[in-house]
Amino acid sequence: MAQTNTIKEPKKEIQQETLPETIMIGGVAVFIFAIFALYPLYFQDKYANMGSAKYDFFKTAYTIFIPVMLLAWVCYLFLKRKELSIKKTCQEMLLTDWFVLAYIIVCWISYGLSDYKEAAFWGYDGWFMGVMTQTIFVLLYFFVSRWFLWHWSYWWFLALPSAVVFLLGILHRFNVDPLGMYVGVDEATKILFLSTLGQATWYSSYLCIALPIGMACYWYRREQKWSILWGLFLCIAFASVVTQNSDSAFMAVGGSFLVLFWLSFESNEYFMRFWELVILCLASFKVIGVLQKIFSDRTVKLEGLSTFCSQSTATLILLVVVVVIYVGLYFVNMKEKLHINKFRMVRNVLYALIPIFIVALIICIYFITVGKITGTFLNKIGYLNFDNSWGNARGFTWKFTARMFGEYGFREKLFGCGPDAYASAAYAFDAPSLQGFWGNSILACAHNEWMNCLVDMGIFGLVTYLGSFVTAFLVFLKNWKCHPFVVGGATALVSYFLHNFFCYQQIICTPIIFIVMGIGVALLKRKDEYAEE
Repeated sequence: MAQTNTIKEPKKEIQQETLPETIMIGGVAVFIFAIFALYPLYFQDKYANMGSAKYDFFKTAYTIFIPVMLLAWVCYLFLKRKELSIKKTCQEMLLTDWFVLAYIIVCWISYGLSDYKEAAFWGYDGWFMGVMTQTIFVLLYFFVSRWFLWHWSYWWFLALPSAVVFLLGILHRFNVDPLGMYVGVDEATKILFLSTLGQATWYSSYLCIALPIGMACYWYRREQKWSILWGLFLCIAFASVVTQNSDSAFMAVGGSFLVLFWLSFESNEYFMRFWELVILCLASFKVIGVLQKIFSDRTVKLEGLSTFCSQSTATLILLVVVVVIYVGLYFVNMKEKLHINKFRMVRNVLYALIPIFIVALIICIYFITVGKITGTFLNKIGYLNFDNSWGNARGFTWKFTARMFGEYGFREKLFGCGPDAYASAAYAFDAPSLQGFWGNSILACAHNEWMNCLVDMGIFGLVTYLGSFVTAFLVFLKNWKCHPFVVGGATALVSYFLHNFFCYQQIICTPIIFIVMGIGVALLKRKDEYAEE
């Protein structure tokens, strides 16, 4: 059964008949080690230039990696020219491959048509999401998806550095600063930065990729040693969720739980492990709440949702209820009276209610915002009033962005203003409005990755970019039994999608999510070579 499996190494290695193949396989392994294990921990001058420092690391890595891989690939094609064919290559491509390929073609068309070519080439300073960086992301995806070979050490590459990053983030929220990152940073600014990643939003983006993979691996594997290690990792990561001070992270983690809950109806064992994950999450929240009260003089003041999850009586009651449910399920399962796969129809009905709930929520927000609903408890919930200050000024930003796109001509609607050229186009469109609201601060993006993609690269850009994520998620979900990282890829994609509905592409996490997609596709392409015990 899949729930008790242990993933072996591939039954057979790719036949390394040529030196180029060896170079590409080794190159992918070294690059992933650099990005997974070293990149999150790297910094230069504390928080003074974190974005530039991360980009310098990434640029150095790909400046070595990409030319070597391209040269090896050309040599490989030459040596294998009699065995390879375009028809066979096309037949082997997944739908995700086609979307990713179409995306980079659209990126270059968007750049070619852009009125802001200088900005669109490298991207806005500090973000660096121009057409060149998008090209690197796509090359990373294709190289990883073709030349990645699984080895158990990849778990350590991902989990250990992530745990260190998260632990530092937690310590920072209690004003414990072992690396001296806050030296020279005033008290009011500390809340905006943490760990070795810099901005809190960058940190939460990274958290919402690494944590879902850890959740999936704990849920998938049943070897005791792995369960304990992943459990420890998750305790640290969940504790970081409730201390990092980003509301969008809660929604992202909730999306990961929804994916695993759907799959948990496969067997009793998976269903039990799902509830174990919920217990680990809530218990970690409450432990942080206790520590916040014990060390109240050192605790950084967090926003409402984080404080509610860690300190409220409601989450304590929920934890008790979940523990009771788990204990009840445990004894029912022991008596062999639990057959969770018979309840899939109930699960399907629950998930069918989700889009209905979302539509109802949007309608509710609209009526509250325009004043059609007044004097109710709903009016006291700030999330339901979509004014300019909503979501740390995302209300203004999203409305401005929608207005800007609405004024686009036909060409711009199809291909946008150019990759990462949002700021240039926005200030050319209506600088007085932006300056009146933001003052001397520059609005560099829409603070919604999918809306930003629509403005930067148009309808074709959004369709191809979003299509890459959706098709990867669907194929991972369909083939989830082949490897725990495939489940992790599915949960990470959902988490990234939901988190970046309120965030944006950036140089730390966007290359990582492309690599995660590439690893998942590589595992699927060789899924018959992995055995289950």
